Amino acid sequence: MNKPLGLNLPTNQSPLMKGMDTTHQLNALVLNIANHIETKQLKSLPLISLAPLTVRLPSSGAAVIFRFGCVVLFASTEDDRKWLLELLTPACSGMIEGFAEESLLIVIDPEHEEGPDGDDIYLHSPDLDRIKIVAEILAKSNQIDFLESRISSEFDKIEPLALDLADDGAFSINTRNLMKTVGTMLLAEQRMANRGDVTDRFNSLLTNPELQLLHARLEDEYELTERSLQIEAKLAAIGRTASTLLETIRYTSSHKVEIYILVLIFIELLLSVYGYFFH
Repeated sequence: MNKPLGLNLPTNQSPLMKGMDTTHQLNALVLNIANHIETKQLKSLPLISLAPLTVRLPSSGAAVIFRFGCVVLFASTEDDRKWLLELLTPACSGMIEGFAEESLLIVIDPEHEEGPDGDDIYLHSPDLDRIKIVAEILAKSNQIDFLESRISSEFDKIEPLALDLADDGAFSINTRNLMKTVGTMLLAEQRMANRGDVTDRFNSLLTNPELQLLHARLEDEYELTERSLQIEAKLAAIGRTASTLLETIRYTSSHKVEIYILVLIFIELLLSVYGYFFH
């Protein structure tokens, strides 16, 4: 394992509207590339930190890698991105084709209140703890966006099935298609439940009040808790619907078996009566 390196992110100077003063800024890029990244396989990379895994990029930027499939790059170039994705691919499972990316600006200004301001995020300094907090919030927000888009398509399938049950107590689709729908819902619930937990926090927040305030402002801006609760509610609804469908299918199947048994008994009685009177 390589010895962890210092952060020392490269920043660009940006002129302010007040005369000759300048601030420093750097870009942040969020990628959601896979269902899971096995970070233990990546410890041969130039490490900056282990929790979460933070590595040095070739152009002196940094990347924070999360097990739930998100990567946040700071002060990166296009070559950095290609270099990192090539190294990450063998450690990824469930690669996401055509994954979306999100970029924003980090402004370094000791005089400005830390936290989101418009489309940018302000920090007093680009130190490791602050960068990790920003990466955590951005990755989890991007993750929630991903989950919301995936879950909405599955959640939309619930309404027509519920309407069928409400109208006549039966489904308008055949058993095979119904089983496919149940399977899709169960897979969606499992996939979403196995993703990153947005309620986790880093230990550094427990001892640094300044970082707690920064984390709280970012968490409030991106509404992590509220959106996470909405996802949990939808997952619960999908789970209940899938369970109801399975119970309905099982009941229908057992009811059909009972009918078949009664029909067979009736046929056997008819044959017995026929044999008794005509032979």
